[in-house]
Amino acid sequence: MAVLVLADHDNSSLGDATAKTVTAAAKFGGDVDILVAGSGVADVAAAAAKIAGVRKVLTAESDA
Repeated sequence: MAVLVLADHDNSSLGDATAKTVTAAAKFGGDVDILVAGSGVADVAAAAAKIAGVRKVLTAESDA
């Protein structure tokens, strides 16, 4: 079973809660993906990709 984690961030840096959530989600034994939504989130997505246990990082760019 795959788990999708929504990234906690401020459009410039990734929140600590995201890594903790990935660690907890990984205990289910499936793949863990992260969704980074926001405006100008390339740096946040890059940081999310470095978290151990993350299979894939998805981004949704929007000013809304």
